[in-house]
Amino acid sequence: MDLSTLHPNVTVADPRAAIDFYVAGLGAEVLDVITAGDTIVHSDLRIGGSTFTVAAAFPDHGAVAPGPDGATTSSFTLYVDDADAAHARAVTAGATSTQDPADWFPGFRQAAVRCPAGHRWFFAQVAEHVTADDIQRASDAWMAEASGS
Repeated sequence: MDLSTLHPNVTVADPRAAIDFYVAGLGAEVLDVITAGDTIVHSDLRIGGSTFTVAAAFPDHGAVAPGPDGATTSSFTLYVDDADAAHARAVTAGATSTQDPADWFPGFRQAAVRCPAGHRWFFAQVAEHVTADDIQRASDAWMAEASGS
């Protein structure tokens, strides 16, 4: 099996529904699904060149799922050719928009959603000419604006 070196484990309350969303809303490909009875204990999905696992929550073993509106401890970024189209696809499939598509600065467009399973997904459309220095300047300006300085 060809899995990416970094292979996040996404814990959800309803793995079947989450997998259905990731296929419809994010364009994921299901590589495998492992069950114990009716519970999905492991699955491998691929988006582009990256793979990840979706599995049921097992709180007794420290694997908890976020609620649909509660805090999350991580988020995922998909680099896409069209942030507007990726955002629209995810929302049409059931995600909640948390950031409408917008230009952060020339050459960097971003949007964000919260999937029905409660995880945050960002769609970033980045032109080839954008550098880490460009992103740092935009981040500095954003923080200065947010803090009122």
